[in-house]
Amino acid sequence: MSNKNLIDEVLEQAPNRRSFLSKLAIASAAVAATGGLERASAQGTALTDADILNFALNLEYLEAEFYTVATAGKTIDQMGIGITGSGTQGATTGGSLVPFGTNSVMTSAIANQIAFDERQHVAFIRSALTAAGAMPVAKPAINLNALNAGFAGVNDFLVVARALEDIGVTAYAGAAPLISDKGILGAAARIAQVEAEHAANIRLQIAILGIPTMLLDGVDILPPPSGQNYFSVDNNGLTQTRTPGQVLFLAYGGQANATSGGFYPAGVNGTINMSSAGVAIMNQTVATVTPSTMTTNQSSITLDASSSVSAGGALTYFYSVAPGGLTPAILQTMNNPKAIVQFVNGPGVYNLLLTVTDANGKTSTAPIALTYKP
Repeated sequence: MSNKNLIDEVLEQAPNRRSFLSKLAIASAAVAATGGLERASAQGTALTDADILNFALNLEYLEAEFYTVATAGKTIDQMGIGITGSGTQGATTGGSLVPFGTNSVMTSAIANQIAFDERQHVAFIRSALTAAGAMPVAKPAINLNALNAGFAGVNDFLVVARALEDIGVTAYAGAAPLISDKGILGAAARIAQVEAEHAANIRLQIAILGIPTMLLDGVDILPPPSGQNYFSVDNNGLTQTRTPGQVLFLAYGGQANATSGGFYPAGVNGTINMSSAGVAIMNQTVATVTPSTMTTNQSSITLDASSSVSAGGALTYFYSVAPGGLTPAILQTMNNPKAIVQFVNGPGVYNLLLTVTDANGKTSTAPIALTYKP
């Protein structure tokens, strides 16, 4: 089938053309990961438009499940969205209704709107593939607890939402050279602007609420307070790019040349299913700590920031108490990446923040959430 024919079929079926075109741009970027501008897969077989759209459908399943579970406490099939198709259908595990609370009305409203949109995107892409004579892939097994984050509260939710939105925006740069129809290209460009507004909205909430975030890879651009950029653009004022292989590297839990892991414990369905190497973090100071999240029955644990990266010179390390939890005792020295945390105030949640500083004064932070259950 030709690219034009499939797009025509899709547009004819579209209840919301603008939303579809944004996802078409993301799907088109898949080709960049499998042979540059040539429509060839890593396995050496020609990619079809259905392959590309099914790759996007795998991502839509994840996004739709994340936002729907967070806002409704249900999975998308419980909301009437189809999940059957080719490949191995799997259950969605983990996640829970997010306690947004009365002080987060705006965040809750935005999250509900995104959840609705993502469900419609799943339903729409499935209908478009069927109308074009192609079989949609089934929803693969999804583990919403892959990051051990996203559902504990507003801050936790926004950290994961920020990552999902920024990753989505990076796909647009790969779409432009792959679209031949000027009308589609123009519409996709308009939608890219809308998607960027969505990302900027989430990033602004992160900045206003002072929520620490961590670098995902060398492409990631952090918002304040952990970074300096309110917008996820580079020094030329342009968005970064990620190939689908690089996206799957993140989705599979930081594994290169993998076909499963992380959010997708059994992998994604369809032709485009293997991760590539991630984008290395270079010339950046990055705070990394293990464990960053943990539930323990021990009265104390040791935190280790030895994997933190310095852009210049030796690092200093400072562990501080973050708001929203109990106050521990912290035994530390500035030049030692390790610190002992003692849960002196009994069972409950202890929130901390690691700040590393390089010889040039550049800093980076990493949040830590520890739960003590003796």
